[in-house]
Parts: sequence; C-alpha cells; structure tokens
Amino acid sequence: MRTPPRTSPGSHAGSAPPAVLDGYARRVTERPEGEQNWYPISALSWFTGHVREGIAVTRHQLELLQPARARPHLLDDDTVARIIRVHRDQAGDLDLFQNQADKWKADPALTGDQRAGVTAYETLITRLRQVNAEVLAAADELSHGTINTVLAKSDLELGIEALVRGMQP
Repeated sequence: MRTPPRTSPGSHAGSAPPAVLDGYARRVTERPEGEQNWYPISALSWFTGHVREGIAVTRHQLELLQPARARPHLLDDDTVARIIRVHRDQAGDLDLFQNQADKWKADPALTGDQRAGVTAYETLITRLRQVNAEVLAAADELSHGTINTVLAKSDLELGIEALVRGMQP
C-alpha cells in the first residue's frame, strides 16, 4: 500500500500511513481520537489509486465467495465473520473518503482538472460501495449455512433438509 503524501508543517491535515489488517487498508484517514485527517488536493491521486485498488481486491473477494455460495458449508463462522468485519470497516472508510471529497469540492480555488479528478474519485467510491455491498450480502447469505451451522444440526434435521432439497424442481 502506498502512503498518502505528507502535508506541509503546521497544516491541520494528518499524514499517518494506512493501518493494514490482513492486506486490507483500514481507517486510513481517521485519527485514533475520532477526528478525521484532512489532506490537500495534491493527495487526490493517492486516494484515487487506493480506491481503485480497493475495487480490484473487493471484486476478487466476491469472486472467491462464488463457489461457497453453492456450498456454504465450506466456510466456518469465523471466516464469514471476518469477511463481514473487514467489509463493514471498508464501508466506514468509504464514508471518510467521501467526506474528504466533499471537503475538496468545497474549495473554490480548485482548478477544472482538479474538480474533474474529484468527480472521478467520487465515481470510484460509488463503485467500491456497490461491490462492497455485494460482498456483505454474499457473506450474510453464507453465514446461515457455515460448517458450524451444519455440525450443530441433528441427523434428523439434516435428513429432512436433504429430502426437501431433493423434492425441489
């Protein structure tokens, strides 16, 4: 992961590198005390690249979940819970990214090219929100049929479910 550019001394914008959890950037623009860091427009290309990378990673995650949708018992509760946790965190990050875009858009000194860049960045944020929501929906679906759920059922419950599945057209 790339680190956003540092701001000039005395600026109120922070410059902490992204915290990484299992390959996913997390809370990249939020200070521990809850106040959001603000970055200058010169950081736009970093943020745009970061969101593009997020789209690629999240699409890949969605692709990886497809085989499990047909066979949800391949996953355990902890794996599905982790997927949900990571992608809920990502959804929160997208709110922070949109806040940054809104702050940039409010700057009357932006050039036309900078405004176009912010608009393109917002389009990417929207796309990442959509893919992220698809991953969360798939993970929620999978959470109802994990191996833990199957193992917790009695032989009678499993037999009835198998019969019902066999009767469906």
